[in-house]
Amino acid sequence: MNYQEKSYLSFHKDCEQDGQHRLYYNDWGDADANPVVCVHGLTGNGHDFDYLAEDLIQNGHRVIAVDLPGRGRSDFFSNPLLYNYDQYMNDLHELLAHLGLQAPGGVDWLGVSLGGLLGMRMATMKGSQIKRLILNDVGPMVPKEVLNFIHQVISQTYVFDTVADFEARMRATRGLTWGPVTDEQWAHMAKYNARATDDGRITYAYDPQIAVVFEHAPIGDVDLWPCWDKITCPTMVLQGADSLLLTSEILDDMRKSGPSFDLTVFEGCGHVPSLMADNQIEIVRGWLKTTLLSS
Repeated sequence: MNYQEKSYLSFHKDCEQDGQHRLYYNDWGDADANPVVCVHGLTGNGHDFDYLAEDLIQNGHRVIAVDLPGRGRSDFFSNPLLYNYDQYMNDLHELLAHLGLQAPGGVDWLGVSLGGLLGMRMATMKGSQIKRLILNDVGPMVPKEVLNFIHQVISQTYVFDTVADFEARMRATRGLTWGPVTDEQWAHMAKYNARATDDGRITYAYDPQIAVVFEHAPIGDVDLWPCWDKITCPTMVLQGADSLLLTSEILDDMRKSGPSFDLTVFEGCGHVPSLMADNQIEIVRGWLKTTLLSS
């Protein structure tokens, strides 16, 4: 695949011990093309966008897909309490500074779940770099019941003997939520969502300590309605028809405030549409093209 693997240093934020950590990202396409920053979900990484990026760079875009700390190739924190919104925001600001993409309205932002929550926060900051915002199966509210379920899942340790066993687990758990995925894509995602343990077995390519922040304080609803009300940039929302995280009720409330937004619902998907299927990629590509022409 046609990308360059790059990295940068970011700083620990609000920690008793100062320090730096290295974060990795995939940089696709021409450096002078329209930049699309892609930020993954809670347990994902930058390779989640490989198929989308391959398409977008053929249509006038540059794609930057980052691994947040504790995911993929990026450093894991020794202090798990650093896995928090403020640290992620700091890391993403450092990424844009590293790339020289600090100008207001200079980038498009595609956020999956957690990446979308961070995008909403970024979009409301003074002089925000976000020109257009795409939210994949996330809105300004995440019910605490869903967060409790997520915590239960990610707090468990999963270890497999082979990558094939790992892929089988991915197919079993995500096959009903991602939508259409080919055998080639399953193998690709298994390759980049797996990492070797010290004893040579296979586990997920994220730090299980990301679950600690859920245990540090009582779990409540994620409430970004104040951010949603302040968003003014063109916005598109993607929803898995069977999503438990972005429900029809939340979408109805989103229509009552905040930006007017374009909505596409993907049948046969839950949380989250994979953005690997042709029809899903076509929606993203088409929206970026039409909103560019109309802006």
